[in-house]
Amino acid sequence: MNYLDQLDQMLDANFRIVSVETYDPERVTDLFTQLSRFSNKAFYMWENDQGLHRIGASHIKIPRTGPAKELLSHIEGSKHFGVYILRDFNDALEDEKNIQNLLKIASGDINKVVVLLSDFINLPKALKPFTLRSKHQMRQAG
Repeated sequence: MNYLDQLDQMLDANFRIVSVETYDPERVTDLFTQLSRFSNKAFYMWENDQGLHRIGASHIKIPRTGPAKELLSHIEGSKHFGVYILRDFNDALEDEKNIQNLLKIASGDINKVVVLLSDFINLPKALKPFTLRSKHQMRQAG
């Protein structure tokens, strides 16, 4: 099974939050971009205070999605399925309101997947039952 198939299976699992820890987040981001080309799912990317954009249309920022609180309100309010990849979201996970918003997304009626992508993710205890966790390590060149 290749990496794209593994990512697709993770997104199709019955978890609304997926954490991906990797030493090479750029490579995983590239894999999500490849996956988005062959999928009927809508993929979105967020980086700290740069706002949310649909993968493949990075020049079009979605308004009021820069700060974490606005981003999570946007995701929660969306009426459509989407895969939301949040890069380096650890600082936002220290805020209880953000944790509560993620819990609302995880238990909402509309199926959405929030992917937390970073080299390390300090996942709050409250989110652990709702989260599929994955750790990817790259082989060291020898």
